Amino acid sequence: MAGWVGRRVLLAVGLLLGTLLVTVPTAPAATAAPADCPPVVLYAVPGTNETSEAADPARSVGLLARLTDPLAARWGDALSVRYVPYPATFDRPFYLLSASRGAERLARDAGDLAARCPETTIMLVGFSQGGDVVSDVVHRAANATIGLPAARIAGAVMLGSPRRDPEAPNLLDTPGRGVLGPRPTRELAVYDGRVYEVCAPGDPICATENLDIRTFREGWASGAHRSYPTIPVGPAGVALFPVLERAVDIVVARATRSPVAISVAQG
Repeated sequence: MAGWVGRRVLLAVGLLLGTLLVTVPTAPAATAAPADCPPVVLYAVPGTNETSEAADPARSVGLLARLTDPLAARWGDALSVRYVPYPATFDRPFYLLSASRGAERLARDAGDLAARCPETTIMLVGFSQGGDVVSDVVHRAANATIGLPAARIAGAVMLGSPRRDPEAPNLLDTPGRGVLGPRPTRELAVYDGRVYEVCAPGDPICATENLDIRTFREGWASGAHRSYPTIPVGPAGVALFPVLERAVDIVVARATRSPVAISVAQG
């Protein structure tokens, strides 16, 4: 991406994802981290019908693969991308139970990592029902009701969440709210701009005014709900996923303290 405006947008998104947080390791690049404690771990939570409880956490799936695959290829061992296995169903089990299982799995896995790896930077991204899962976890972390401390969440982005709050920080100026109604926005204040919503215009899952069962059942397959990889953001109209990629690049470069990594992130 070229142009000063575009670079300013990328920098802003990088900052919101936690590039200046104390969770970034301060050790020099020459110090090797334990094999099971990579510099950065990105937990990705797929959307409805995109995964299952039996899925392999190391295998990318669904819409988020278009974001995480280039990052994993670029950074290798410096960035561990872990997909959260959970039912991801509308029924069998019913949605609320499915999302609850996803939140429990994410909270447990990320909480265990935070306890075991104090210098690892933890990031979260969720799409659709996965955005609901991430929303649940960041709110519960803010209330200190799970083992993952809010301070360890360096950045979280929720795409097309049915729990989207119109008052929450949002990378797009989209009216409406999540079809299931929002969680309390005030709980996000503890993150100081590290947690963001993204809601595409016309997305029936996150840009509605009331609960409609038909919309809730069918909206997951709508074009607007699937538009997040290429939806334009910022004054330069840059596609969202390349913007988020660059933000993660900056986080990994800061975490690894590598001159080569930093040149990649700034390029």
